[in-house]
Amino acid sequence: MKRLSYLFFGLVLTVAGCKKSVITQFGDTASGVSIKFLHAAPGTPAVDGYINNVKITPVSSVSVTDNTVVTSIVTGVSYNYFGATATYLGLFPNSNYATVPSGSTAIKVVASTTAPVLISTQTNAPGMLIGTVTQTTVNGSAYSVFALGLSGSATSPLGIKVVEDKFPAADASKAYVRFAYMIPNGKPVDVSATSASTATATTLTSNIAYSNVSDFVAVNVNPAGLTNYTFQMYLTGTTTKLGTVSAAVSLAPGRYYTIIGRGLAADYAVPGTNITLKASTRPTLPVGAAATRYPEIYFNPPGITSYTNK
Repeated sequence: MKRLSYLFFGLVLTVAGCKKSVITQFGDTASGVSIKFLHAAPGTPAVDGYINNVKITPVSSVSVTDNTVVTSIVTGVSYNYFGATATYLGLFPNSNYATVPSGSTAIKVVASTTAPVLISTQTNAPGMLIGTVTQTTVNGSAYSVFALGLSGSATSPLGIKVVEDKFPAADASKAYVRFAYMIPNGKPVDVSATSASTATATTLTSNIAYSNVSDFVAVNVNPAGLTNYTFQMYLTGTTTKLGTVSAAVSLAPGRYYTIIGRGLAADYAVPGTNITLKASTRPTLPVGAAATRYPEIYFNPPGITSYTNK
């Protein structure tokens, strides 16, 4: 079980009085740049995010399985593995965005240095640079920083992807959804969105390849409440599912959501180690068996998670 503390940023929604179909988002930054970090690199234990060489991600108290030792450690933003009981995402901030100065914004992500040092072999050395980029930013803009890829991979190496978050004007009868495809050894996929109220499936995005993030698109919702949608990945042009269907995501009018395809499509042997990252759920039985003692991050089945941008 993981225990984490995040800094929460509030968000207030109000409907503009003169146009009932338009929602105004309060809490958007008026001065500075909005930044959100997301850890989507399978097998990398935890990462820290820096802006202009200043670490902005928090430290967290996390209980992890370290071979046969259960240790409470201090670490950064952890990967959201599917075999765990934790329900959080590997996000910072967990709600809304952090605000940083605009201009020439240096963004860096490194592997965390845990305290105490973990006993088992890791896929990355502590403090290893995951990726860095200098982004020209202006006041009022928003960006998501994805840590992604596989340690030692020649085709999908570890790195970061910075995406500008461009939010369409909000409407009281719509929610806005995009898809981020972060399965580093997965083939291109089509993604469907099915409304629980109508049971009608629509295509959210088609033929999207690894590391790409689609634009926000509008989906119909109940303007007076929440509407449940489920999302499913299919190998492009087929009815073959990649991963299990997500739990229903409750969409609210005028809000913006990122749906994430994450995990592994197949097992991955980490070069230079004896570690194989598994595209399967972490076993829990029999208790004491070797596989049940492996660290949780070794198990990364493909699937879908989501978070609310704002």
